[in-house]
Amino acid sequence: MPVRLGEGFGLEPEKVNGSDWALSVARISADSNSDFIFAPHLRLIYRYAADELIESLKSKLRAGNYVLGTPMTIEVPKASRISVRSNPPRPGPNYTRPGSILFPEDRLFYQFCADYALTVVEGKTDRARSFSHQIDYENPESLFKSTRACWADFQRAIKEYSDPDEIKYVMKIDIANFFGSINQHVLVNNLLDHGLSRDVVERLEVTLTSFTNSRSSRGIIQGIFPSDLIGNFYLEPFDRFMSDIGIQSARYVDDIYIFFESVNQAEETLKKIIPKLRELDLSLNEAKSKILPKNVLTAEEPDLQELFDLAIAEIREQLDENDFSTAYGFQEEWDWEDEGDDDDAKIHLEATKSLFDSVNLYSGYEEEVERFCIPLFIKAKSDYAIEHVISSFDKRPSMAQIYCSYLGKFTDRDEVLAFLRSKVEDARLHDWQLMWVIGAFLQGRHHVDADIVPVLRVFNDRDRHDAVRAIAAIFVGLHGDAIRRRSLFDNCADCTIYVQAAIFYISLRKSDATSNNHRTQWVNRSTFNTLISKAWSNMKAKRPA
Repeated sequence: MPVRLGEGFGLEPEKVNGSDWALSVARISADSNSDFIFAPHLRLIYRYAADELIESLKSKLRAGNYVLGTPMTIEVPKASRISVRSNPPRPGPNYTRPGSILFPEDRLFYQFCADYALTVVEGKTDRARSFSHQIDYENPESLFKSTRACWADFQRAIKEYSDPDEIKYVMKIDIANFFGSINQHVLVNNLLDHGLSRDVVERLEVTLTSFTNSRSSRGIIQGIFPSDLIGNFYLEPFDRFMSDIGIQSARYVDDIYIFFESVNQAEETLKKIIPKLRELDLSLNEAKSKILPKNVLTAEEPDLQELFDLAIAEIREQLDENDFSTAYGFQEEWDWEDEGDDDDAKIHLEATKSLFDSVNLYSGYEEEVERFCIPLFIKAKSDYAIEHVISSFDKRPSMAQIYCSYLGKFTDRDEVLAFLRSKVEDARLHDWQLMWVIGAFLQGRHHVDADIVPVLRVFNDRDRHDAVRAIAAIFVGLHGDAIRRRSLFDNCADCTIYVQAAIFYISLRKSDATSNNHRTQWVNRSTFNTLISKAWSNMKAKRPA
């Protein structure tokens, strides 16, 4: 039976019963560490109510009445800014991109589709040309190898492919609005042509269209494993085309390097590349595409590269590749619910500190250095970057998640708490930044009512994004008194189901009469609440008293 947008559908019994749903949930749990949106109440489900979530989705697929929802999307600042002509010079506003999360059943179904397509996708991906999102077969729950490892392979390929004497030039091209331009029909037809079963293809296409709010068949949501997998695969026809014309290329998602003997060869090849990309509804980012002599490419900031190499060698001696990975251009892990102490503080990071000290010496590489070093400081529980993070916060909105993840480890420091207090009331912040600020502030052990009031105002502001209101509710519920919690419970009915679930999560963590009453009244109001309640019970049962 055809699958139609907005209507319920099912799945063949052999796929419902024979798929490894537990692995899919484990991958979601790993993936959620780097979500664009901080949702501790949803992460609890993936960690502690996997079986219940799986059965809830499977029962709907068996009955043929599973209906897809829509993602929750927030605008995430990019590093790039709009230029401003002013005297004195000043930075302009940041460009933004959409960052999304899915609600649990939708996320599980999307992950199932990706996992089912994995063999087809990886079997057809040319790993001599495509280096991003390499599958980690030794650690299947991680799905992908570490971003740092994949990026290092990409850099080695660039060096290897540009090394022959006959190669004189490298064309560096970037795709304009890559994820937003992906044609869903082209994507699913390519999967179908390569052997993915039609019933999965049809359901994947409806899933992708539903997630773009049915506006069009363009674009896929960003920031979760399935989109990483199929988004990278979307350029498989381009890789095959480059192989067919005998031109060496290497790419990391849509960051593509092509190697030439002459500028004339590059010009002739570009005449073929542009129409090929147009077949995929893609176009070049003219501002970021250029042809470079290969000696310029390999000579870019060699001193900085040496500092990186020393820092990488330092951490390789102390950490397993899968124990920690730093990222290039992606959000880093946030682990709010610390489940115990470990020995990470023994990590020695002298070379990493030397690299970090160079952060302002190499213009244009600041965020690359920070994305490498700050997660290592988090891992080592080192306060080395506190002053830098506080002073850089306003300059780099795109770094708010990593900055706040770091500051959240030091909420016992007066200067950190004072800074977070000031940011809660900073009207200049994007909602995405404010969400992470409150998330870091949340980790403080002791808060006075003067801390609660501005966060409560955020919750009461209906113009704020649901992601911000939800984390504000959790802060007020956990750190406020019974009167503050009652104000949340009294307003619960007027909130969206996502914010309602956050408020219900609070009622599980508190044992006063008001919380108990709310818990009893709301536990069965939504699938979210039921799953959160079960996850909480399972977590308490697994942890020692």
